Amino acid sequence: MYYYNIHNIVKVKSEVLLYELEYFASNEFADSDIVINVKDSITSGIHFKRILIPDPDYHKVKYSEHFGRLGAQFSMEFSDKVNITINKLITASRHVIYVNLVEPILRFLLISKGFVLLHSACLDIRGHGILLSAPPDTGKTTTVLKCVKYGFSFLSDDMTIVRLPNEAICFPKAMTISAHTYKTATTVADNDHDKIEYKLRSLIHSKIGRQFMHKLANYNVPIFTINTIGQAIIKPPKFKIENLLQSVTIQEQTRVKTLYFLERGGDEQTEEVPTNIALRKAIENSDDAFLFPPYADLIHHISIGSKTAKELLQEERDILEKFLTGVNCRIIKSNKRAWYQMVIESAQLKVNK
Repeated sequence: MYYYNIHNIVKVKSEVLLYELEYFASNEFADSDIVINVKDSITSGIHFKRILIPDPDYHKVKYSEHFGRLGAQFSMEFSDKVNITINKLITASRHVIYVNLVEPILRFLLISKGFVLLHSACLDIRGHGILLSAPPDTGKTTTVLKCVKYGFSFLSDDMTIVRLPNEAICFPKAMTISAHTYKTATTVADNDHDKIEYKLRSLIHSKIGRQFMHKLANYNVPIFTINTIGQAIIKPPKFKIENLLQSVTIQEQTRVKTLYFLERGGDEQTEEVPTNIALRKAIENSDDAFLFPPYADLIHHISIGSKTAKELLQEERDILEKFLTGVNCRIIKSNKRAWYQMVIESAQLKVNK
């Protein structure tokens, strides 16, 4: 078994290694919030569509695709802990296990404990915490790498744990590096063969690739099976930040002073946004990270304690709204992907005040 202790907030016990949680690897513990087990099969039979089978007591749900045990299958049981059981096919891609099954459940568990798993990067410079929020493939990771090269401390690139009143806690997963970011992270590949392989992986796992899979999910196809096998064959271009840059300081927590929304367009301009607009944009960017199937099918069956997913999402919204009232929220626009320069200049001014 593998054990992961996420800041003593959520504990995960898994039969399968979860690369994304490697930073939180722990010694064995007795109690856990999420338990992941592997079985040969969850349900039997061949199906003509994706099926979701809730148990009568509403605390357990089974998911199976067209090929039965030869395709993707899993079950989730919600009680004092969340038990996730997957079939062996899903273990072919550890990335799929985490992103499509574990991370959405982490989101709801954290809400139940008063935290928010926010889709954002987080940096710190001399006690000034900064969140960066953007849709996928906008340029957030490149901005993070360039800011860290400049001297910022690193907390996270993709997901940040936040809690009231304005605290951010690190969540340092491996970064998914796009083709554009490849130019910044020059140490990823050393020869032409590596570069060709990397560019192929980057293309498959780019925004275009994800949009294609989202569209495919609207049809009666075994989407989770396809996704699992595809990512097992062509692994996502993921790298730890310490393997990309020579000098990195990973900081455990910070007080957030500023939230920047990165947007393309404009002429290197910045504008302050009110809390209600910042809340909408932050939720939209977070939801975008959780929408791939089977999340959309599961949402109506998830419950933590006595609360449904809908009730927990309302709590998340309430926490975020209070959190953002104490944060300076700004949109920074750039046609030249020069957000890092704007972040650095703005942070310097704020720190020097």
